[in-house]
Amino acid sequence: MIACIAKYRSMTSITRNATALSLALAALAGSFITSALPARAAGVVRIQQKDGSVREYPQSRMAWNGSTLWLHSADGKGVLQITTAACTYIDNLVRCLPYLVVLHQGGANHKIAIDHGTVYMNFTSDPEQMPYSSQKLGANGLLVTIETQHGTYVTARGSLDEVKQ
Repeated sequence: MIACIAKYRSMTSITRNATALSLALAALAGSFITSALPARAAGVVRIQQKDGSVREYPQSRMAWNGSTLWLHSADGKGVLQITTAACTYIDNLVRCLPYLVVLHQGGANHKIAIDHGTVYMNFTSDPEQMPYSSQKLGANGLLVTIETQHGTYVTARGSLDEVKQ
Protein backbone atom coordinates (compact mmCIF):
# COMPACT_ATOMS: atom_id res chain seq x y z
CA MET A 1 0.00 0.00 0.00
CA ILE A 2 2.82 2.43 0.87
CA ALA A 3 4.60 1.61 -2.39
CA CYS A 4 1.36 2.29 -4.28
CA ILE A 5 0.96 5.69 -2.57
CA ALA A 6 4.59 6.56 -3.27
CA LYS A 7 4.15 5.59 -6.93
CA TYR A 8 0.96 7.70 -7.04
CA ARG A 9 2.72 10.73 -5.58
CA SER A 10 5.59 10.23 -8.02
CA MET A 11 3.17 10.09 -10.97
CA THR A 12 1.32 13.19 -9.77
CA SER A 13 4.58 15.11 -9.62
CA ILE A 14 5.60 13.91 -13.07
CA THR A 15 2.22 14.84 -14.52
CA ARG A 16 2.44 18.33 -13.05
CA ASN A 17 5.81 18.82 -14.70
CA ALA A 18 4.35 17.61 -18.01
CA THR A 19 7.38 15.37 -18.51
CA ALA A 20 5.79 11.97 -18.05
CA LEU A 21 3.30 9.74 -19.68
CA SER A 22 -0.33 10.35 -18.85
CA LEU A 23 -2.59 7.33 -18.63
CA ALA A 24 -6.18 7.45 -19.03
CA LEU A 25 -8.07 4.90 -17.18
CA ALA A 26 -10.60 5.80 -14.62
CA ALA A 27 -12.77 4.11 -12.09
CA LEU A 28 -15.91 5.39 -10.48
CA ALA A 29 -17.15 4.22 -7.13
CA GLY A 30 -20.81 4.03 -6.33
CA SER A 31 -23.89 2.24 -7.45
CA PHE A 32 -24.02 -0.04 -10.45
CA ILE A 33 -24.82 2.10 -13.49
CA THR A 34 -24.79 1.15 -17.15
CA SER A 35 -24.39 3.77 -19.84
CA ALA A 36 -25.24 2.77 -23.37
CA LEU A 37 -22.91 4.74 -25.60
CA PRO A 38 -23.03 4.58 -29.37
CA ALA A 39 -20.90 1.70 -30.67
CA ARG A 40 -18.43 3.52 -32.88
CA ALA A 41 -15.08 1.90 -32.08
CA ALA A 42 -13.25 5.16 -32.66
CA GLY A 43 -10.26 4.50 -30.41
CA VAL A 44 -6.63 4.11 -31.38
CA VAL A 45 -4.19 1.94 -29.44
CA ARG A 46 -0.49 2.58 -30.12
CA ILE A 47 2.36 0.28 -29.08
CA GLN A 48 5.93 1.61 -29.31
CA GLN A 49 8.63 -0.96 -28.62
CA LYS A 50 11.94 -0.09 -26.98
CA ASP A 51 13.67 -0.37 -30.40
CA GLY A 52 11.41 2.42 -31.74
CA SER A 53 9.11 0.23 -33.85
CA VAL A 54 5.46 1.29 -33.68
CA ARG A 55 2.17 -0.53 -34.32
CA GLU A 56 -1.17 1.20 -34.30
CA TYR A 57 -4.57 -0.40 -33.91
CA PRO A 58 -7.26 1.99 -35.21
CA GLN A 59 -10.98 1.44 -34.69
CA SER A 60 -10.29 -0.23 -31.35
CA ARG A 61 -13.34 -0.84 -29.19
CA MET A 62 -13.02 0.61 -25.68
CA ALA A 63 -15.15 -0.58 -22.78
CA TRP A 64 -15.11 0.28 -19.07
CA ASN A 65 -16.45 -2.22 -16.56
CA GLY A 66 -16.16 -1.13 -12.92
CA SER A 67 -12.39 -0.93 -12.43
CA THR A 68 -11.27 -2.59 -15.66
CA LEU A 69 -10.71 -1.11 -19.10
CA TRP A 70 -11.00 -3.45 -22.09
CA LEU A 71 -9.33 -2.44 -25.38
CA HIS A 72 -10.40 -4.70 -28.27
CA SER A 73 -8.55 -4.63 -31.61
CA ALA A 74 -10.75 -4.10 -34.68
CA ASP A 75 -9.84 -7.53 -36.08
CA GLY A 76 -10.86 -9.21 -32.82
CA LYS A 77 -7.50 -10.96 -32.46
CA GLY A 78 -6.30 -9.15 -29.35
CA VAL A 79 -7.75 -7.69 -26.17
CA LEU A 80 -5.82 -5.61 -23.67
CA GLN A 81 -7.24 -5.75 -20.13
CA ILE A 82 -6.16 -2.88 -17.87
CA THR A 83 -7.22 -3.08 -14.21
CA THR A 84 -6.96 0.15 -12.22
CA ALA A 85 -6.77 1.37 -8.64
CA ALA A 86 -6.17 4.60 -6.71
CA CYS A 87 -8.78 6.52 -8.70
CA THR A 88 -9.51 10.17 -7.97
CA TYR A 89 -11.65 12.91 -9.46
CA ILE A 90 -10.02 15.95 -10.99
CA ASP A 91 -12.99 18.23 -11.61
CA ASN A 92 -15.13 16.11 -13.98
CA LEU A 93 -12.33 13.75 -15.02
CA VAL A 94 -11.39 10.51 -13.30
CA ARG A 95 -7.69 9.64 -13.01
CA CYS A 96 -6.54 6.13 -12.10
CA LEU A 97 -3.31 4.20 -11.85
CA PRO A 98 -3.09 0.87 -13.66
CA TYR A 99 -1.81 -2.02 -11.59
CA LEU A 100 -2.51 -5.02 -13.80
CA VAL A 101 -2.28 -5.32 -17.60
CA VAL A 102 -3.05 -8.58 -19.41
CA LEU A 103 -2.94 -9.26 -23.16
CA HIS A 104 -5.50 -11.87 -24.26
CA GLN A 105 -4.46 -13.17 -27.67
CA GLY A 106 -4.51 -16.47 -29.52
CA GLY A 107 -6.24 -18.24 -26.64
CA ALA A 108 -3.46 -17.32 -24.20
CA ASN A 109 -3.21 -14.69 -21.46
CA HIS A 110 0.04 -12.74 -21.11
CA LYS A 111 0.55 -10.61 -17.99
CA ILE A 112 2.51 -7.45 -18.82
CA ALA A 113 4.82 -6.02 -16.17
CA ILE A 114 4.18 -2.28 -15.97
CA ASP A 115 6.52 0.38 -14.63
CA HIS A 116 4.02 3.23 -14.45
CA GLY A 117 1.06 4.79 -16.16
CA THR A 118 -2.09 6.84 -15.88
CA VAL A 119 -5.65 6.51 -17.12
CA TYR A 120 -7.98 9.46 -17.61
CA MET A 121 -11.68 9.13 -18.35
CA ASN A 122 -14.37 11.68 -19.01
CA PHE A 123 -17.82 10.26 -18.31
CA THR A 124 -19.60 13.53 -19.15
CA SER A 125 -21.20 14.55 -22.44
CA ASP A 126 -18.92 17.59 -22.77
CA PRO A 127 -15.17 17.93 -23.43
CA GLU A 128 -13.23 18.49 -20.19
CA GLN A 129 -9.91 20.28 -19.63
CA MET A 130 -6.97 17.95 -18.90
CA PRO A 131 -5.01 18.92 -15.77
CA TYR A 132 -1.76 20.81 -16.44
CA SER A 133 -2.44 20.73 -20.18
CA SER A 134 -3.92 22.87 -22.94
CA GLN A 135 -5.77 19.83 -24.31
CA LYS A 136 -9.30 18.68 -23.58
CA LEU A 137 -10.52 15.11 -23.25
CA GLY A 138 -13.62 14.65 -25.39
CA ALA A 139 -17.07 13.60 -24.24
CA ASN A 140 -17.00 9.98 -22.99
CA GLY A 141 -13.27 10.20 -23.69
CA LEU A 142 -10.40 8.00 -22.66
CA LEU A 143 -6.65 8.63 -22.51
CA VAL A 144 -4.23 5.91 -21.41
CA THR A 145 -0.45 5.92 -21.28
CA ILE A 146 1.58 3.08 -19.81
CA GLU A 147 5.28 2.28 -19.78
CA THR A 148 6.16 -1.37 -19.28
CA GLN A 149 9.19 -2.59 -17.36
CA HIS A 150 10.72 -3.54 -20.72
CA GLY A 151 10.49 0.04 -22.02
CA THR A 152 7.46 -0.41 -24.25
CA TYR A 153 4.94 2.43 -24.38
CA VAL A 154 1.23 1.65 -24.63
CA THR A 155 -1.09 4.55 -25.37
CA ALA A 156 -4.79 4.64 -26.12
CA ARG A 157 -7.04 7.52 -26.98
CA GLY A 158 -10.65 7.62 -28.05
CA SER A 159 -14.22 7.40 -26.91
CA LEU A 160 -15.63 4.77 -24.61
CA ASP A 161 -18.02 2.50 -26.49
CA GLU A 162 -19.48 1.00 -23.33
CA VAL A 163 -19.52 1.97 -19.65
CA LYS A 164 -20.72 -0.29 -16.80
CA GLN A 165 -20.20 0.80 -13.24
